[in-house]
Amino acid sequence: MTHYIIILDDIEMYERQECFSLSDYEYLSLFLNHFLYKCIVNGLFDQKMSGSVSALFHSAHTLLMLLYRRDSRRKFTTAPNHWIIKDCKLNSFMGDLDRGKKSSQLLLAKIPHIVSHEERVRLFRKYVANEKSVLGLTESACQATNSTLISIHRKRLLEDGYRQLAKIPPHALKGIVRVRFINVQGLDEAGIDQDGVFKEFLEETIKCVFDPGLNLFKVTSEERLYPSPTSYLHDSHLQLFEFVGRMLGKAVYEWRRDKTCVILVCCDTCDNAG
Repeated sequence: MTHYIIILDDIEMYERQECFSLSDYEYLSLFLNHFLYKCIVNGLFDQKMSGSVSALFHSAHTLLMLLYRRDSRRKFTTAPNHWIIKDCKLNSFMGDLDRGKKSSQLLLAKIPHIVSHEERVRLFRKYVANEKSVLGLTESACQATNSTLISIHRKRLLEDGYRQLAKIPPHALKGIVRVRFINVQGLDEAGIDQDGVFKEFLEETIKCVFDPGLNLFKVTSEERLYPSPTSYLHDSHLQLFEFVGRMLGKAVYEWRRDKTCVILVCCDTCDNAG
C-alpha cells in the first residue's frame, strides 16, 4: 500500500481515484492515526523494541505519514480537525512532556500532528526560550562582546553572508548576530543591531537564494520551489544548500522577530517567477 501511494500522481489519486476513493484514504488515515496513538499511550510500542511488533509499527507509521504529507499538500480529508486526536488532552499532554514521560515524548516525535499546529508552535517557542536561557543567549544576557558581527557588502550579500556565517558553530549562530552593511561606495552604513538590520539581511538573503535566476531552486507550474537539477553548476553548491538551511533555521529560531520573513519572501519569489 505504501509503495502504491508513493507512485500515485495527483490525477490518479484525486481525479480518477483508481483502486481507492478519497474517502477510503480518509478512513484509512483515521484508523492508522488512532491505532498508532493507542499503541504509544498504552505502551505497546517502544523505540528499543525489535521484531514483528516494531516492524508493524514502522510500516503503519510510514503509511500514515505518507498520507499526512499528501493531505498537507492537497486535501483529501473533509473534517477540519481530521488529524487531531480528541482523546489527547492538551493540558495533560503538556504536563507529561514537562515531566519527561516517554509516551508523550514518543507521540511528539512520531505523530506530532495529533496536536494542533498552534499548540506545537507554542511548545517549540517554549523549548527555544528554555534553551536560550540555559545557553545564556537571551538578549539581556548577551553582551556585545558575545555577539557575532559580520560585514556585508550590498553588492555581495550572498557571498559575504555565506563566507562569514557558513562555518560558525551552532552556538554562535543561535546567539546574537549583528550586521554591518557596506554601501556601494564602500562606506559603512549607519546602524548595527540585532532586530532591524539583521532581519533585513535575513530577508534579502532568503529572497536571493530562492530566486530561480540563481539556479539553486526552480519553480513548478504550481509555483512550488524545488532544488534545481543543474545547481551543480555553482561551485560548492551542496555547501550553499547547507547555508540556506542554516539561514532558514535561524529565521525559525528567531521567529519572535522574523515570523513572517520566510513565508512572505518565498511567496514573493514564486510570484515574481511566475
